[in-house]
Amino acid sequence: LLSQTKMAMVDPAKPKPRDWIGPVKQAAGDDGNFVIIPECKRMEPVSGSLRKRYDLPKIVKELTAAGAPAISVNSDGVLFGGTMEDITIARDASNAAAVAESFNAGDDGDGVVAPPVLASDLLLYPYQLYKLRLAGADAVTLVVGALESKDLLYLTKIASTIQ
Repeated sequence: LLSQTKMAMVDPAKPKPRDWIGPVKQAAGDDGNFVIIPECKRMEPVSGSLRKRYDLPKIVKELTAAGAPAISVNSDGVLFGGTMEDITIARDASNAAAVAESFNAGDDGDGVVAPPVLASDLLLYPYQLYKLRLAGADAVTLVVGALESKDLLYLTKIASTIQ
């Protein structure tokens, strides 16, 4: 996975991580407005399925059209029913929706910026970072309570080197 990730980082045809801090700061504005980052997840451990029909591309397109500054996608398969493929699907859907919105606004679609995809998963090992990046995640969340301080620092350091 490390070699695949390194190859993807130098391959000009592979998408680079999108800035996620900029869109969130922009949504907050100069006044520091409250910002919502919607999260897409299939189910909850206790209550089960959250929707009868979980259509991730449709949800992501709607969130993109509504102006979400970023979209969090839960890829935890054990507790939340997510998959790595959900990250790829969300990235593709946000790209398609951003281009469609641009065309609808009369633009030519050139220079369109889709909202970044934030992968939400219980990350404990470096290989998970590599897999999520290869799936198209622009950023990840690290659950501080689940990690020792040294592991949190280690994963943060690795994440900062992935492009």
